[in-house]
Amino acid sequence: MEGPVTGGRRDQVFGGFFGDGLDKHGYVEEEYFVSGVAEMYRPVGELSADGKWRVVPDGHTDYRTRVVVHRPKDPAKFNGIVLCEWTNVSAFIDISNAVNERFYKSGFAYAAISAQKMGIEGLDRYPDTGLTRWDPERYGSLHIPGDGYSYDIFTQVARALASARSRTGADPLPGLDVRHCIATGESQSAARLATYINAVHPLAGFFSGFMPCVLVGGGSELHNPEIIPGESKEDYNRRFYSRIVNTTIRDDVEVPVLIVLSETEARMFRVQPQPDSAWLRVWEVAGTVHGSACDTGYRGDISARDGVVDPFSFGGSAQRMVRFMPIMEAAAVTMVDWIGGGAPLQRQPRLLRGTDPRAIVTDAHGNALGGVRMPEIAVPTATFETVSNPVSGVRKPFTQEQLRTLYPTDEHYVDAVRAAVDDCQMSGLLLPVCGQEYLADAEKGPRAQG
Repeated sequence: MEGPVTGGRRDQVFGGFFGDGLDKHGYVEEEYFVSGVAEMYRPVGELSADGKWRVVPDGHTDYRTRVVVHRPKDPAKFNGIVLCEWTNVSAFIDISNAVNERFYKSGFAYAAISAQKMGIEGLDRYPDTGLTRWDPERYGSLHIPGDGYSYDIFTQVARALASARSRTGADPLPGLDVRHCIATGESQSAARLATYINAVHPLAGFFSGFMPCVLVGGGSELHNPEIIPGESKEDYNRRFYSRIVNTTIRDDVEVPVLIVLSETEARMFRVQPQPDSAWLRVWEVAGTVHGSACDTGYRGDISARDGVVDPFSFGGSAQRMVRFMPIMEAAAVTMVDWIGGGAPLQRQPRLLRGTDPRAIVTDAHGNALGGVRMPEIAVPTATFETVSNPVSGVRKPFTQEQLRTLYPTDEHYVDAVRAAVDDCQMSGLLLPVCGQEYLADAEKGPRAQG
């Protein structure tokens, strides 16, 4: 472990935190380089739809990558848990989707782990992709030979974070007593986590829990297509996504696994909806879309600051849909208790489907029925339309007449929101501090919701 890393032509962390949230919560952001020898894994037998995959080591190689760490300055604030995010490379740049200051209110440390070749090296024909192209002075020494090694790299970096005080080199979490690491990732990264859970976790046995979000019903192959010099982003994505293995999560993993899905993934129906089990929960959140987890409202600001093109930044439009991050925050806090032997995450109703599993049943306003129902959709002031734009969604505010019919006075609206907040808190979907934020918004009245 080397760092904190400084300098370079740009003298900044690529994709670093945007805004003043870290300082406000007493946190610091630092970047470290990690070197080692990583294994690749080879499947033994079929990659079956039940996720009970068996793999064996299949060669090893040197690597050098980076990890961005957010930690509380005061060790007394640390809750003992490091949230380890598998950074997303679908935009051909290294993106951290779970960077969310809500986690810092609860004392989590956070680590964005760059495990894939694309995020490090990019594509030859696109000079703004890859860390080594963005700032060769800072990142030029980084190297990942192929995505087949990504699973072991992810384990090794997380393990180094948890045990750095007993090793030589830098300590990215000085004075912090790490009890557990929870792995999370969104979309493409969630597919890699699905494969990690099914194939690698039974061997590594390191992570204490997993939170794959907006998982499109499949896992990555163990040997994914690598970069072909001169190929286009479109060709690379076509090869990558055509080789996703349709699978559920194996049901014999004895650590908590929470899969949080939006309406987008529920409508895609790559695999049969997986039932909850002793260690697995699947939450389908009504009124959310794929971008609800993949664009937390800052991606456009970050890419503009860093001078790169991010095709999956929609100016925060997905954040006008039902809020996704408060659920992740509450789930992470409850998962800590579950890991420690406490009550598991609650089971939640699934979205209501018609005879076609892809068809989500909607109410008279066009909003989905069933599923996890946050206050925005339990007490609606708009239609959250997820079909015409399944990535960023379309929010259609109700007319004044509709609002007057639903909520004759502002007091009716506030009372309804308060009841919805209470229901969500009882179901483990909202922390009290977030419930207060909902109530503060509700005090402005239904017509101010926009």
